[in-house]
Amino acid sequence: MSPVYLLELSMGLFFLASLVGLFTGRRGAYLITLLASLVLFPVSVEGIRGFKGEVFDFLPTSIAVDSFSALFLLVLAFVSSAISLYLLDYEVKGSNRFLSLGTNMALLSAVLFVSTDNLERLTLAYELFAVFTAVIILASETRRSRRSAWRYLVMTQVFGIIPLLIATGLAYGAVGSLYHLTIHGLRENIGKLPVGLWLLYALYLSASLVRSGAFPFNLWVPRVYRSTPSPFVPVFIIGEGIGLYLLLRAAVFTLPPNRALGYAVAFLGTVTTFATLYSFREIRLKKKFAYHSIMDVGVSYFALGVALVLWGSMAGTVVLIGALLHTLYQIIYKSSIFFGLGAIEHYGEEPNICSLRKLLRGHVISLLIALSAFSMASFPPLASFVSKWLIYQGAMSSADVPLWLMAVTVAFLGIFPLASVLQIRRINRLLCKREVEREEIPLLIRGVTGLVSLTGFIVAVFPFMVLPWFTGALEELPIPLPHSPMELFFASPFSFLALGFLALGAIAGWKVGKVPTERVSELLLIFYNVGDILQESANFFVETGKRAYINYILPAIKVIPGHELPLIKDYDDALDYPVRHLDEAMFMPIIGIIKRLALWGRSQGLDMNALISGFAVVMALLIVLLGVFA
Repeated sequence: MSPVYLLELSMGLFFLASLVGLFTGRRGAYLITLLASLVLFPVSVEGIRGFKGEVFDFLPTSIAVDSFSALFLLVLAFVSSAISLYLLDYEVKGSNRFLSLGTNMALLSAVLFVSTDNLERLTLAYELFAVFTAVIILASETRRSRRSAWRYLVMTQVFGIIPLLIATGLAYGAVGSLYHLTIHGLRENIGKLPVGLWLLYALYLSASLVRSGAFPFNLWVPRVYRSTPSPFVPVFIIGEGIGLYLLLRAAVFTLPPNRALGYAVAFLGTVTTFATLYSFREIRLKKKFAYHSIMDVGVSYFALGVALVLWGSMAGTVVLIGALLHTLYQIIYKSSIFFGLGAIEHYGEEPNICSLRKLLRGHVISLLIALSAFSMASFPPLASFVSKWLIYQGAMSSADVPLWLMAVTVAFLGIFPLASVLQIRRINRLLCKREVEREEIPLLIRGVTGLVSLTGFIVAVFPFMVLPWFTGALEELPIPLPHSPMELFFASPFSFLALGFLALGAIAGWKVGKVPTERVSELLLIFYNVGDILQESANFFVETGKRAYINYILPAIKVIPGHELPLIKDYDDALDYPVRHLDEAMFMPIIGIIKRLALWGRSQGLDMNALISGFAVVMALLIVLLGVFA
């Protein structure tokens, strides 16, 4: 059977599952989700050799799956099948109908995002994923879900979809045809871009950062993770992965690798890792692990930045493989952690340090959570330890001082996830006493948590199982490739230095984890102050985007008198006003903008055919976007 047909079948089944879940509200809809996920496995295996084609006759979409995208499809298939199995036995708190709709459509969008090579469809998939994950937050029906969904949606629209729309329009200006508006077409027509490459780098970087929850767009992560039932959090973790996929695809496989971009990405990744320090302030486990999740994303961005700086060398290749490993490993072990926390929510309690002991002490699930948490904490020889070994080795192989400083900073911050895990154990033993019967945890919850946790353990301890796939994914790039695990993990003498850093980090993390929490907070006070400054900076970006949305976009789609505009503080206020007619809201402002753009372009002597064509594509997509929200 054709892999193109199987891919189309998988996406069709996800869509069917979303409809069945929406109209019936029954958990049986996740059986269809499971079937859709299982169909993805042979698709990802066929992707090793690569295949192309077109799906959806009613909305023709070209796809091109290579070894690189097949890696993400494989992990997506595994995690989505785990989600569907888990939810068959999980007592959902919230609207079953809309949670099922949001989950299945978000997974469908992720599959489309990873498999398509059409930039317009990729933009559409990015938007659909943002919208349907927002549906998951709203359908959770927690006290914070509405506010969390609003913050999340504004950030993904203003700093994610709008830059991606502009980037797609610019690509169209270079390619000159919707049919050839593909990743390959953009790569072949880079020289025809009407703007400098730096603008495309910035646009793709912004969309990637906000999708992954990296600085300065990391503020949505703790709030959303806490507002969402734990078994649905892996959908957002998949989103973190496809955010990194977007930047990898754009900055490595499509646009020429850029050294300056590498420094910027490495710096943003380093700053993002500081989020792990805030975990010491939390006894609520979902927010605690959310901060560690942000750090993991930061490590991946740091690694990708280093790979771009060292592009063309074996050290750069080692770091690039480390970045890929870390990105895919973290999807698995973080999903396992939240599946484990879902067992606590199944009892109707919020996951915190004491409820962990009360409900799960001595239970196999507590062991599985611990295994995944230690994988996150770089405990040798588990998942994060393996990927960081490659990342530190490559970064330290360079004589580049900024890279060394950032690598040492990331390595220093790497001691705190382990310390945070041990803090849970210490507080749990000292303060929390109550226990209950443990037989109540359903079999599927235990089984799925164990399967995901053990898979993360096996592929990390035996990395040679996946190494050929990783090297195959990078074959088309003009870089040297290792031919054996020894050549990868011992590519230079700095391999032993990286191992030394990781060993010292594990020892230091063990020591810090035994220190009373208030003493740790005193030691970290200077970092908290720096973190507060960074948080304020991030808040500035968010608030600026929010005000821009309210001041410039809302008046175009809502009937809001000018004197009442300053009174609108949030989305709830905006709902009180009626929607404008489509021609009033869309066409007249666009005609005015195009007219002004044409007058300006004539005075500048620009290639107006390319520029206006690109602008038209952007506006067409924006009309669809605003029409959805109106």
